[in-house]
Amino acid sequence: MKSNDEESNSSLVTCVRLSKQTRDRLAQLGGKDQTFDDIVNVTIDENLQNKQLCDDELEEKMSRDESEEKSS
Repeated sequence: MKSNDEESNSSLVTCVRLSKQTRDRLAQLGGKDQTFDDIVNVTIDENLQNKQLCDDELEEKMSRDESEEKSS
């Protein structure tokens, strides 16, 4: 069950100015049943997942490099 704050926040709407080209590019990312809000949120989620994967890979590589240096 949503709290009153969550319900009021989910109904808030804001406008974001986009060029027609950007709007069209966003539309290409989604399906006919998706709103621009859906498309933007999916894109943000995917970006954050990719960033986390990159951060994890970098951390793993740095850890391997440290281990190799110590064993040398």
